[in-house]
Amino acid sequence: MGPVAGLDEPDGWSALECDPIRPVRHVSLGNPHSVVAVDDVTTVDLARLGALVPHVNLEIIEAGPGANAITMRVHERGAGITQACGSGACAAAEAAITWGFVAPQTDEVVVHMDGGVARVRITDDRHAVLTGPTTWVGTVTVHV
Repeated sequence: MGPVAGLDEPDGWSALECDPIRPVRHVSLGNPHSVVAVDDVTTVDLARLGALVPHVNLEIIEAGPGANAITMRVHERGAGITQACGSGACAAAEAAITWGFVAPQTDEVVVHMDGGVARVRITDDRHAVLTGPTTWVGTVTVHV
């Protein structure tokens, strides 16, 4: 997926009124991500929060299930809540390693999303490698 780099806090971030004790990480994988740690991803009004920062992909994560796993939900810029996001899974995995949600030397982080499970490895030079299943969902024809 490419290099993971730090990113400045996005415009309008203060509108989310995040709890100051919650970890937040802003990163880029060629596109902007803001990752927020929460206790339970199912209780967060992700549509409302994502609408406050529509120019960034917003991931909320919780630790587990399992020692080297996280659970993630995502609000993608321009699309809203989606079932999964590859670059978001990578951003979330990097944040989870940084925050100690998983062992710092883990080979890979298992990322549970509504659309399925992906595995992310962050290399020593801070590149993200994503693996996981794919599913054919259809064909789109664009008439110009």
